[in-house]
Amino acid sequence: MTRLALQELEARRLALQEELDSTRDRAARNRIGQYATPTSLALDMLRYAKAHLPAPSGVRFVDPALGTGAFYSALLREFPESSIEQAVGYEIDPHYGEPARSLWGERGLSVRVEDFTRASAPAQRFNLLICNPPYVRHHHLGSSEKLRLRNRTQVAAGLRFSGLAGLYCYFLGLSHTWVEAGGLAGWLIPSEFMDVNYGRAVRKYLLESVTLLHIHRFDPTEVQFDDALVSSAVVWFRKAPPPPGHLVRFSYGGTLERPRLSRTLSVAALATDSKWTRQLSSGRGPRTIPGPVLSDFFRIKRGLV
Repeated sequence: MTRLALQELEARRLALQEELDSTRDRAARNRIGQYATPTSLALDMLRYAKAHLPAPSGVRFVDPALGTGAFYSALLREFPESSIEQAVGYEIDPHYGEPARSLWGERGLSVRVEDFTRASAPAQRFNLLICNPPYVRHHHLGSSEKLRLRNRTQVAAGLRFSGLAGLYCYFLGLSHTWVEAGGLAGWLIPSEFMDVNYGRAVRKYLLESVTLLHIHRFDPTEVQFDDALVSSAVVWFRKAPPPPGHLVRFSYGGTLERPRLSRTLSVAALATDSKWTRQLSSGRGPRTIPGPVLSDFFRIKRGLV
């Protein structure tokens, strides 16, 4: 497929996204965590994947929360079509899933209009997972649904989330069995997991169960989603135990490819710090660990969102 044809496909996808969003109440979309990934960010993430994928040929791609297919569109633009062995996307909402199937079904993507959290991992795992999971807060999850998700996540990844965990945490844990050993995973998720108590299980998973490669935190004043006031982070890891002395790249502000600040931190240092966002902070440059911050002296609680 030519570059021009791929650009036209992306233009069609964006027009489709706008049309579908316009017929869905914004409050309803916010309640079920539907925030479309910007094209520029999707391309940044796929360029990163191309540079870090162990086997850039023979790509087996999965997106557990497809939407209209921003990441698959970027995959086609950044990877040679001949290198893509398999591509699968899950979308629970038929409002987006069926049009996505019509758009991509004949272009190499198998679209499953079903709930990823209820699906079983296939026999052949994927070597590239990229996802912008639904940002559904815990109070929109019923008690029986939380119990189901907690039980499935514990089986899949040995993770026990508190009742305050958002749906994106369960997506991350459940996907563990979908990625092959050594495979690459990239997640666009709220950055709050880096500091809040319920994020402790996520942080432990990133430090002990996989090799955490890079966390890029966007400046909160540079909101990535037009219809959501949420600070976002891109998290990259490889499904392999971390090697001794492993260093993790932290970056902040700007873009994934051109951050404003960047530094490397050891897994050992991160394991002793419960507030990861203070590793890089706006306007001050890299901090010295541990160094005093406001939370060392006061109890800080989130306000109304």
